[in-house]
Amino acid sequence: MTDTRRRVKVYTLNEDRQWDDRGTGHVSSGYVERLKGMSLLVRAESDGSLLLESKINPNTAYQKQQEDEKFLTDLFAQLTDEATDEEKRQELVNFLKEFCAFSQTLQPQNRDAFFKTLSNMGILPALEVILGMDDTQVRSAATDIFSYLVEYNPSMVREFVMQEAQQNDDVSKKLTEQKITNKDILLINLIIEHMICDTDPELGGAVQLMGLLRTLVDPENMLATANKTEKTEFLGFFYKHCMHVLTAPLLANTTEDKPSKDDFQTAQLLALVLELLTFCVEHHTYHIKNYIINKDILRRVLVLMASKHAFLALCALRFKRKIIGLKDEFYNRYIMKSFLFEPVVKAFLNNGSRYNLMNSAIIEMFEFIRVEDIKSLTAHVVENYWKALEDVDYVQTFKGLKLRFEQQRERQDNPKLDSMRSILRNHRYRRDARTLEDEEEMWFNTDEDDMEDGEAVVSPSDKTKNDDDIMDPISKFMERKKLKESEEKEVLLKTNLSGRQSPSFKLSLSSGTKTTLSSQSPATNLPGSPGSPGSPGSPGSPGSIPKSTSQTAAITTKGGLVGLVDYPDDDEEDDEDDDKEDTLPLSKKAKFES
Repeated sequence: MTDTRRRVKVYTLNEDRQWDDRGTGHVSSGYVERLKGMSLLVRAESDGSLLLESKINPNTAYQKQQEDEKFLTDLFAQLTDEATDEEKRQELVNFLKEFCAFSQTLQPQNRDAFFKTLSNMGILPALEVILGMDDTQVRSAATDIFSYLVEYNPSMVREFVMQEAQQNDDVSKKLTEQKITNKDILLINLIIEHMICDTDPELGGAVQLMGLLRTLVDPENMLATANKTEKTEFLGFFYKHCMHVLTAPLLANTTEDKPSKDDFQTAQLLALVLELLTFCVEHHTYHIKNYIINKDILRRVLVLMASKHAFLALCALRFKRKIIGLKDEFYNRYIMKSFLFEPVVKAFLNNGSRYNLMNSAIIEMFEFIRVEDIKSLTAHVVENYWKALEDVDYVQTFKGLKLRFEQQRERQDNPKLDSMRSILRNHRYRRDARTLEDEEEMWFNTDEDDMEDGEAVVSPSDKTKNDDDIMDPISKFMERKKLKESEEKEVLLKTNLSGRQSPSFKLSLSSGTKTTLSSQSPATNLPGSPGSPGSPGSPGSPGSIPKSTSQTAAITTKGGLVGLVDYPDDDEEDDEDDDKEDTLPLSKKAKFES
C-alpha cells in the first residue's frame, strides 16, 4: 500500500443530517483484502488510526456523483444558514477550502469536472453570503476559495456576476415602481469593498483581492466567440456597476489641493487602487478613457503628488506617464485644458536639486515628450512652464523641448523652409545622370554666334534652381579624371551654384564681347597671368608647379563669371564621354582644342 501523504479532513453525516468532524488525517489508496478491491483509506495524523475505509467501485460512479451532489448541496446549505453555529461554519468553510486545494493535485480533466460540479451546486452564491459575514476567519477562508475559482476559470466568475447584475437590474426596476430601494450587493463589489476595508496593517488581504480583480478585468484571458465578445460585455458591466466603488476612496481623499488623509495605511490602499487603474489605462482603451475624462480622474490622482509618502506620489506620476505614453490626442487635449502639468512641475521644483527617483521619473516623462516629438504637449509645456524650468541646465531635456517648440514655430511660419529642410535632411536631391548628358550635349551643340553679349553659360536645371530659389548655395564639387593614353591628362571643370571654383581650375575674365570657352597655353601658367590667387595649382600658391602638358578650361564673360558646366561623377560613363569627344564636329573640336 502506497501512502501519498495528502492531508484531508474527514466529516461524516449523522442521523440528524448534520456533519460530524472525525478529525484530520492523510489519504492514500491501496488494495484491501477484506473489501476485495482497491480502497480509499484515511489515517489520523495524530495516532495513525483508521478514520475512513471505502472501496473504490467503478460500477457505482453515477451513484457516487449523486452522493457528491447531495453532499455539496447540504454543505452549501449549512454554510449559508444563519442558524448554523459560528464554530461549525468555520469548520465547514475550512473543509471546503482544503477540498479546493486538494483539487489542484487532480488531472486537468478531473479538475474541470470538480469545479463544474461546484459551480452547478451554487458555490458562488454561497461565497457571496459567506463574504458578507462579520467573522474575519470565515471571510478569509472564503476569499481563498474565491481565488481558486478565479484562477481556474475567470470567465465562469464573470458570467455569474453579469447574470447577477441583470437579475438585480430587473428587480430594481420593479422595486423602483414600488418606491422600494434595492440593497443587493454584487459579488464583485463585495470583493472591492473587502479590499478597501482591509484592517490588516500590511494589507495582505487587500493585495490578494486586488490581484483577483486584476485577473477578472484582464482582456487577455477573456473569450471571443462568434456570438458574443466577453470583453465588450464584461467591461461595459464593470464600468457601469463597479468602477465607482473602486475609485470611491480616491475621490473621497482628493477633494482639496492635498490628500485629506495621508497616513501610511491609506497611502498603501490608494497605491493599490492606482495600480489597478494604471492597468486599466494600459489594457482598456475606450471605457477607461471616457471614465477618466468624464470624471476628471487624472486631476484627482495628481493631488496625490503632494503626499508625504514618496511611493504614493510616484504611483500618481506613473498613472499620468502611462496616459502620456499612449500619445492619444484626446488625453492630450484633456491634460492641456485642465493644466495638469502644474502639479508635476510643482513637485519637481519642491524636490529641489535632490537626485532621487522622483527627480528621474519627472525628467523621464518630459524627455519622452521631447523624443517622441508630441507637438501639442511640447507647445503647452514651453508656453506655460518655461520660466519655471529654464534654469534647469544639468540635463538638456527642457532646453531640448524649447528647441523643438521653436522649430515647430518656424515650420508653421515658413512652410517652404520646412520643405527645403526636409530635402536637405534626406540628402536625396540629385539630378538624373541622363538629364546631365542632355544638357551637356545642348551646350556643345550651341554656336558662339547664338549667344548674346554678356550671356552666361548656365545649365537649364541650374537656372531653374536659381530662379525658384529652392536651395541655398551649397558646395558640391564633382571631379572627374580621365586618362588619355600615357601622355595626356585632362581635368574637367566642376563648380557649385555660388560660382566658387574647384581648386584645380583658374578663372580668367576677358574684355571680349562674347563668352568663350578656351584652353590656356602653357604661357598662361606663368606668374602674373590672370587667375585665382592663392588657389592650389594657381601661380603664386605654395607648391604650384606649371605643367606644359595640362590644359585648364575656364569660362570668361564680360560681366564676370556667372555659371559653370556641371558634370556627373559616374565613373561608368567614362568610355562613353571619350567616344563622344572623338565624334564631335570639327568646328567644335577646334574651339575646344584651340
